[in-house]
Formats: sequence, C-alpha cells, structure tokens
Amino acid sequence: MVAILKDGSFIISLDFELFWGYIDCESLEKHRARMQKTRRVVAELINVFEENDIKVTWSTVGMLMLESADDLKRLLRDVEVPDYEDAKLNNYNTFEALLSHSEYSDEVFFASELVEQLKASRYQTIGTHTFSHYYCLEKGQTNEDFRKDLSIAMAVAEKKDIGVESIVFPRNQYDAGTLALLRNYGIRSYRGNPDQFIYRTRPSDNLAIRAGHLLDTYWNIAGHITHPVPETEDGLYNIKASRFLRPLTKRNMRFKKLQLRRIKNEMSHAAEHGLYYHLWWHPHNFSGLTDENISFLKEIINHFKNLNETYNFSSDSMESYVEKVRANV
Repeated sequence: MVAILKDGSFIISLDFELFWGYIDCESLEKHRARMQKTRRVVAELINVFEENDIKVTWSTVGMLMLESADDLKRLLRDVEVPDYEDAKLNNYNTFEALLSHSEYSDEVFFASELVEQLKASRYQTIGTHTFSHYYCLEKGQTNEDFRKDLSIAMAVAEKKDIGVESIVFPRNQYDAGTLALLRNYGIRSYRGNPDQFIYRTRPSDNLAIRAGHLLDTYWNIAGHITHPVPETEDGLYNIKASRFLRPLTKRNMRFKKLQLRRIKNEMSHAAEHGLYYHLWWHPHNFSGLTDENISFLKEIINHFKNLNETYNFSSDSMESYVEKVRANV
C-alpha cells in the first residue's frame, strides 16, 4: 500500500568517505591536502545545516568512524577479506600497503571526532556507506563477503551508539541479493538511481551517457527528476536520487547560475506537486572552492525556505522521510 503525503520533501544525503573513496583509483600525494581540508568542510556543513534546520543523512564509511590505523588493524586481525579479481579494489589490503607511505596520515582516513559531532547534532543522521567502501558488483566478491563487511559496519556503529537505518552503496553497486541482506540489519532505505534513461544503473557509462549527465546539470535534458512517495519492497524503501550537486570550480563557475536554476526549478516542481527531491554529493567535493560552494548551498537552502513557507515543503533525511511514509500508510 502506498502512503499518501500531501506535501513534498527536500532530502539531502552525503557520501562521507574521506580517502576511502579514492584509495583504489587515486594517489595519496595528489589528494592528501584535499582530504585534510575536507575535515573543515564537514564541520562547516554541519553548522550550516544545523543553523538552518536542515535534516541530512550522512552515509559514512565504517572504517572512517575508527580512531586510528591501530584501531583498524586490531579490528581486522580475524576478518576474512573479500577476494576481488582486481586486487586494488580491496581497501582492506590496499590500506595496509599505504601505512608505510611517506604521505600517510591518520587524518586522511579516520574522523571519529567528526562522527561524534554528527551524533551531537540535532538534525544530522548517520547512515552507512558500507564498512570498507565495498563494491557489491565487482568480480570475485560474493554476497557473503558483503554480508561480513556490512556486519562489521553495523557493529562499529552500534559500539558508538549509532542506530543505522539507511545505506548508500559505493558506486551505486547493488542487486536483489545485496538488498535482501539489508533487512537482517534493520536497514530501511537505500539511495537508488533515478528512472530517467541517462541515469539508469548500468555496469559503466559510455561517453554519451556521461555527456548527458553533464548537460543535464545545466539544462533540462531529462525532465524534472522528482519522485512520488515510494512503495515498500518488503519493508525496504528506495529513496531515489534526484541530482548530484556538482561542485563549483574555476572551470565551471561561469555555469553556476544555470545549475542553480536547474536545481531550483526541480525543487519547485517537487514542492508544487507533493513530490520529493533528493540532492546528494560528497563533503570532499567542497574542498576546492569551499567558500563559493558553501555560499552556493546557502542559495539552495534559501530557496527551500521559500518553498517551505509557500507549499509546506519539508526538510528530511532519508530516515525521517521513511518514518513519515510509514506513519501515513
């Protein structure tokens, strides 16, 4: 049975991963300073959201929640790691190799104090981004490997008194088998892809699809990417993404107004029609031009406030939206 909600919602989810999201494909030297700066970005984002009563889901890599490399090594002593065909995808082993790197620093990988700041906040909620930034559809790994990774993520969160009810899959890799495992851990929602053709889940995106994503950031190529109230899938809700908030850079700054217009138009459409609009990005996306990106975010929040006053458009995390849906079935 589908819930009936009169008013729409503005949902934000962030993929909080630090270098765990880059460890398999980028060099530590290239991104160390950026990841160090991301710590300040996270603190600023929390302040902005709290000051404006904005609910956000922080989908957090479990390894990031730990205090240090020593903490992680103790935890992994008896853990059976996944067997990816592509060994560099295995963050368990790749991290061990990086410990002797001259650029290594715990602060690039671990942020337990920021997790505590999120816990202490009023409107921020912590979800999981798996324990190791796990890839569920890569060759060599199995659903049992994923189950073990998820079990560790949930155990680490529980030890910190964090109740996890949502997941965002790294690279959005999931299938029916992985989704079936979530219910055993009390997870009620995940962030899926939009239904529009250029955003559908596929093994990889070709050049034409990637170009479509870029163009749709600034011009209405795929239509308004807003969503009706989701139906439950045996107690699990797919809170589909609407749009990736593309960070402002020196290169794309000239298109800032176009992206803002695109986002505002979609938000307005959702508010006017009682739909939800789900914006997402990574905190490290704001580590380049931090002040400019925070200012851009505030413009979006100001538009939300106008829609809230006019249409009762509400701010929701993935978790609070699911609670709202469940209460109105």
